[in-house]
Amino acid sequence: MEDIKFDSEKLKSESESATANTAVKKEVKFLSDLDNHKVAQVFIDLMEENRQVIIPIGFPQAGKTQLISSLMFYAIKGKDKNAPIPFRSDLKIDFPFNQGRIEVDRMIRYYEKKELAPATTANSLNLIGIDIRPDKAKLPPLKLALLDVAGEDVQKIKIDKEGRFTRKIDAILGGLTLSESPIIFVLITPYKPSVFSDETPKMADDREDTLHYDFLNYITEKQPELLKKAVFFIIVSQWDRKPVDEKQTVESFIRTKRQKVFNYIKNTNVIWGEYSIGKILPPISNDDGSTSSPTLERINLEYPSKFWKKLYQVCTDKKLDNKTIWQKMFD
Repeated sequence: MEDIKFDSEKLKSESESATANTAVKKEVKFLSDLDNHKVAQVFIDLMEENRQVIIPIGFPQAGKTQLISSLMFYAIKGKDKNAPIPFRSDLKIDFPFNQGRIEVDRMIRYYEKKELAPATTANSLNLIGIDIRPDKAKLPPLKLALLDVAGEDVQKIKIDKEGRFTRKIDAILGGLTLSESPIIFVLITPYKPSVFSDETPKMADDREDTLHYDFLNYITEKQPELLKKAVFFIIVSQWDRKPVDEKQTVESFIRTKRQKVFNYIKNTNVIWGEYSIGKILPPISNDDGSTSSPTLERINLEYPSKFWKKLYQVCTDKKLDNKTIWQKMFD
C-alpha cells in the first residue's frame, strides 16, 4: 500500500484560510459600524418604505431607557387580564435593526428579573424595527423604526459641552430631511430631575429645561425643514412622584417647570403625556455597608398601553381600541 504523506504546512494554511472565511461569513454588520453617508442612506430608505421614524430624546437620568424598556416589555411580553393588548408586535431582526433587536432582548431580560435596564452606552445607534399588527383585521399595520441613542450623546448639544450632536446623529437628521414624512420626537423629562450637589431643585428644573431648549434650537438652526414636519410627544417620566392631591396636568407642568420648552413647541403638533414604569423599591443600605440596587417591584401596564394607542392613532388616524356601540353599552 502506498504511504500517505501529509503536508503539514499546506494543511495549516488551508485551515487558517477556512477559519478566516468562516469569520467573514459570521461577521455581523451593525448600523453604528457604517460611515456617516451610509447611515444617512439607511434612514432615507426607511422613509421610502413608509416606516415611521421615532426618536426619543432624553438626557442622562431622564428615564428614556426605562420608557423604551417599558414599551417593549408591554408590546412583546405584557399580559393584562383587565385590558387585553389589542395588537401583535413583530420585531425586525435583520440589518439595520439587528443591533436594536439585541437591545430589546437585553431590556426585556432586565424587566423579567425586576431590574432596571442600564442606560444606553455612548456612541450607540440602536435602531428598533417593530411592526404593530392590530387584532382587528380592518385596521392597518403600523411599521415603526425607533432610534435609541444615549443621553450622553444627546447632551453634547449643550453649549458648554460640544454644542453639537455626534456626526452620526447629524447624518441621520440630514437623511430624514429628504422625505416629506413627519418625524416623531419623544421628548422625555423627569417630574423631579436629579439634584446635583451644587444645585437646588429649581436649578435642576432649569437645567433640564435648558437642555431640551438647546435640542430644539439646534434642530431649528441645523435642520429647520425637519422641525416643520415634526410631531412632538412631550412625556413627563416618574409621574408617580407627583403628590396625589396635586391638581396638575402634564401641559401645566411643562408650562410652569419647563417654560423654554413650552414656549418653543406650544404652536407645533404636540401630544402631552405622563408616564411611570411602575413601583420601584429604591436602593437599601445593608448592615455590611453595601447597598442594594433598585428593583422594579410592580410593572405598570396602563401607561405603555396608553402610549401605544395614542401613537397608533397619531400615525394612522385610526383607533386601536375602537369599539362598537354594543361593546360600549356592555363595558
